[in-house]
Amino acid sequence: MVRNLYRFYLYVVFIALLIFAAVAVGQFLATVLSFTPLRGSYGTTPSQAVVLQSTIFALVSLVIAGALGGLHYWLIRRDLHNDPAAGTSAIRSFFLNICEAIGISLAVPFVGFMMLATRAQSPEDNIVFATAFALPTLALVLILEVERRRTQTRSREALIFQRFHVYAILVILLIYLTFSWLSAVRPLVDGLFFAGRAAREVCTGPNILCPIYNFPLLISSILWFVAWFVGYGLLVSADKATLLRLILQGTGLAYGIGLILFGLQQGIEVLLFFPFNVSVALKDVLGAYNASYDFVSPLTLGILIVALFSWWLRLAAQQGLIKRNVLVLTEYAIAGVLAAAAFWWGGGNLLYDLFQSMTPVPSAPDVRSWASSLAFALVGISYIGFDLFLRRQNRIEPVSVAGPRRGFVFAMLGGGILSLAIGGATALYAWATALFGTPISNWQQVAHMGLAACLIGAFLTGAYLWAARHESLFSGLGKRSPTEVTLSPTTPGQPMSALGVEGILDELLAGKITRDEAAARIRSLSNVQGNSSVSAGNSSENKQLSWRQSQ
Repeated sequence: MVRNLYRFYLYVVFIALLIFAAVAVGQFLATVLSFTPLRGSYGTTPSQAVVLQSTIFALVSLVIAGALGGLHYWLIRRDLHNDPAAGTSAIRSFFLNICEAIGISLAVPFVGFMMLATRAQSPEDNIVFATAFALPTLALVLILEVERRRTQTRSREALIFQRFHVYAILVILLIYLTFSWLSAVRPLVDGLFFAGRAAREVCTGPNILCPIYNFPLLISSILWFVAWFVGYGLLVSADKATLLRLILQGTGLAYGIGLILFGLQQGIEVLLFFPFNVSVALKDVLGAYNASYDFVSPLTLGILIVALFSWWLRLAAQQGLIKRNVLVLTEYAIAGVLAAAAFWWGGGNLLYDLFQSMTPVPSAPDVRSWASSLAFALVGISYIGFDLFLRRQNRIEPVSVAGPRRGFVFAMLGGGILSLAIGGATALYAWATALFGTPISNWQQVAHMGLAACLIGAFLTGAYLWAARHESLFSGLGKRSPTEVTLSPTTPGQPMSALGVEGILDELLAGKITRDEAAARIRSLSNVQGNSSVSAGNSSENKQLSWRQSQ
């Protein structure tokens, strides 16, 4: 306890002095950089008194923080030398990992958004503060990372903080990458392939300034976030925490597939406008602001994310964390569930539009509403192919496909039950309020929405409940775990060995027992045979001993 308090004191003081030194350097940089073009057209140069004050403050702060920080760092190194457990302590892991994670979550967006992206869109803006903050913070992160890599984290408590740092930052970087990509790709495509036509359409009207983009800086802002995201993705791929890692990477894969489906839906919706003579301006697709039908950004970002997470999942398969065939089938199941969500969302909206056409209160759906609903249904119709493929593979190799197929069917069944319950309750609520003379506002629309969801949910629940029962997907799930199952012979008086390995495999393929139950029975069969051999050997030895004694 005393040693832990001592270490807590050392790291608190050391890191606090590092932050103090970074603040002093940042203030000095803000003064110096104000004399450079980074101040833009609206910044002012500091006076001589301000320069002198910031210089003195930086020197005094660095001298004091350097001396005291160096002393405490020497004490930390001495503690590591005297006690081998100090390098793997939870206190060291907490301070180094959490402080580094906070620094990265602050410095990376300052560089990507406030420096690169801001200058790419408005070359006259002042980015002195962003630069003065980002550079010392990145230097602080580098110091913490070098110190963190001096020792290997082995204890369970220390690994918790390290994994929190790596996994949380990967999620945060994915969010940053999404915002950067969605804001920068549209003007980039417009400028490189359409000569800024969408930007000129936005500029129509009085007192509207037309943005002039710096394309190298725009590309640099995207690549900045991509580089950090890929780097932390590789750190996650080096982790051996199987379940946590696969959950995160599987969720990232699902996020990328969702972006691809959304981009395709937007593109198909635009194509469906042409037969109905509905015009869509280029600014609505590639405009920097209010692009209602932007399909380029989510589609390209989704392809990038799917490619990266698929690569990292392949690395997990190579490391033996998951079987390759199970991984592929799981990816198919994830894609199928997301495609099904798009398909049935579109189908529900089509039903709602149909009900609104029959009773147009307050108004009937227009062409854009029909096109949007139909586009969702067309994008998601591929889920039928995933469903049939998983069903066929489940018949061919039930052991490998059991998990992905069950996950797909249970996801569809759960979605159907929720849609049935929520939609039915909503429709009944709207109708009941109207029946008793106290209708809610737009109760017809609410009732139509609930009825559409209820019908879709009823169909999904019935279809996939039948599929689950027909394919015996519920078998064995309500039983005790194989370690608690008491195995009995198939008939009274018949030994377990009479069933044999072949009989157990036949029952597994027929769906009568689960994979875990089959494994438990085979192990039990091996134990029975081993015990029989031992008993036979003991009986033979006893007979030989009795014969010798009689002689």
